[in-house]
Amino acid sequence: MTAFSEADLDRLADFVGGALDGTPEADDVRHLVTTEASWAEAYTMLVSADAAMRDELHALGAEALPVPLNVQQRLDAALASAVAAPPADASVVDLARAREARKRRRMRWTAGLAAAAAMIVCAGVGAQVLRQNSADREDRPSSAVPNVAAGGPERSTATAAGDSAAGASGDSPIISSGRDYAPGTLGDVTGTVTKTQSRNALQGDGGASTADNGAKAPANVPGPLARLAEPAARAACLAAITREYGGQVALVDYASFEGQPALVVVVEGSRTAVGKRLVIVVGPNCGIGGAIADERYRATAP
Repeated sequence: MTAFSEADLDRLADFVGGALDGTPEADDVRHLVTTEASWAEAYTMLVSADAAMRDELHALGAEALPVPLNVQQRLDAALASAVAAPPADASVVDLARAREARKRRRMRWTAGLAAAAAMIVCAGVGAQVLRQNSADREDRPSSAVPNVAAGGPERSTATAAGDSAAGASGDSPIISSGRDYAPGTLGDVTGTVTKTQSRNALQGDGGASTADNGAKAPANVPGPLARLAEPAARAACLAAITREYGGQVALVDYASFEGQPALVVVVEGSRTAVGKRLVIVVGPNCGIGGAIADERYRATAP
């Protein structure tokens, strides 16, 4: 058995082919290639074989092979017979009548689609009216004076956005530790989750951390993360994370990861970390278009 056989060829093939790009496993394979002789040898041979195969395929398709003479003669005969005059008993198609029939069919389809669209719009409007009437009855206070203090119909758009953000993060604390995490220290953030179960004020590594269990973000959020300090943007980001991995957000930390400003999110009960917590690092573009979009790193922790 040679040293070459110690390498995992399937993982190497996925790495060379780009299937592992953007995943933690890609970093693991890259580390093995740079530190293990067997992996380095297998990587070199695989890359060389891939390049050689691509060159051969390119050369094979660069020049068309000639068609054998007998095959060319049969093709010519078949084409000639196809364009020959039709037999005398063949039916003649009235092109004008066929075009008119197609036109009538298109008109019938168009009318049917328009009617269906009108029915869908009317049904949607009716459902919206019923929902609005129901909401008005639920929000209407028992007295004749509008219940502005209770958050009735006078609530502003900003308040609704804050409610949306609070719903996405649940009762999880929102802090700004300012800590610069790395793959080896990312699991430390789960200790903060345990300390904040009582929703008391928190203090981070630098003494500048603050906690807020509501929709508001701490005041000392790094500048590049200012977009995610907005309740609606943060709610979209957290909703995209829980939609992708499941579970519930347990902590949101405005911090850094390997020197770059990042939002560190701890999720409990996710599909990918059963029995553990999932720690996800995202950048400023998280939540744009309803997707995570800017995931930097993820790991599991107790």
